Amino acid sequence: MNQITQCPVCDSSEFSTALEGVDYGYTQEEFTIVSCTSCGFWFTNPIPTEDKIGDYYKSENYISHTSSKKGLFERLYHIVRKRAIKQKFKLSSRGKSQGHLLDIGCGTGDFLLFASQNWKVKGLEPSDDARKLAADKGVDVSPATDLHSLEANTFDSITMWHVLEHVYDLNKDLAQIKNVLKDDGYLYVAVPNRTSFDAKHYQKYWAAYDLPIHLYHFAPADIKTLMKKHGMEVEKVLPMKFDSYYVSMLSEQYKNQHKKLSIGDIIKGFWNGFRSNMKANNETYSSQIYVIKKAA
Repeated sequence: MNQITQCPVCDSSEFSTALEGVDYGYTQEEFTIVSCTSCGFWFTNPIPTEDKIGDYYKSENYISHTSSKKGLFERLYHIVRKRAIKQKFKLSSRGKSQGHLLDIGCGTGDFLLFASQNWKVKGLEPSDDARKLAADKGVDVSPATDLHSLEANTFDSITMWHVLEHVYDLNKDLAQIKNVLKDDGYLYVAVPNRTSFDAKHYQKYWAAYDLPIHLYHFAPADIKTLMKKHGMEVEKVLPMKFDSYYVSMLSEQYKNQHKKLSIGDIIKGFWNGFRSNMKANNETYSSQIYVIKKAA
């Protein structure tokens, strides 16, 4: 295990325990989330070493790395994802008919495939299996480590759809992301929000803690502080309303210790996902997209 000795946001070395959780999706191992006593940022500590963390992505619940549509839940997920892909491209293209887009953590490449109809695209993905599925679709995907070999000022848009919480070398990668982003380009970051209603309702059972593969557990203020640290600024925050339903259903499954989603998990999860959206304001949705640009 790798013990983190400095807060990734403010570099403080003083932490307190915020939450004790479990890898509900795969190993049932226990993990700790700590809170920085200086800036309040939450992060998993300790974390698996970089050469071992890939083993924790083998959960059947981690369906973004597969094209499986075996069950009802997976079929619904892919239906919603297809619609979401169109909305994400509309946002990240900013109405431009052409441009150069980088998708970091591109999974099986569905978003890139859609974007490639108009834009020049490139994907980065750490999973060998996901990269093979993406390659079969004809999109340009490389290992995630290739980020640091990309040329400066190359991309009009960089997207990270539920990826920043997974990034092992957070500050190193953010520095390079700013470097390869054009001066008038935009970075789009989607992450879970630990200040949402569903996070507070489910507490240690909240599926979006996703221990240990989610290394960081962001609040909106954390994103703003982190981006400022790297010479960038948040221009806009947008909700991802479907995520509250998806996360709440999985949270019900974990809370009730079910191996598979039950009808009761789906009904209760849907209700709490609905409640979360109804109680949310501009910055307290279950997951949010941060529209980021280089600071003036």
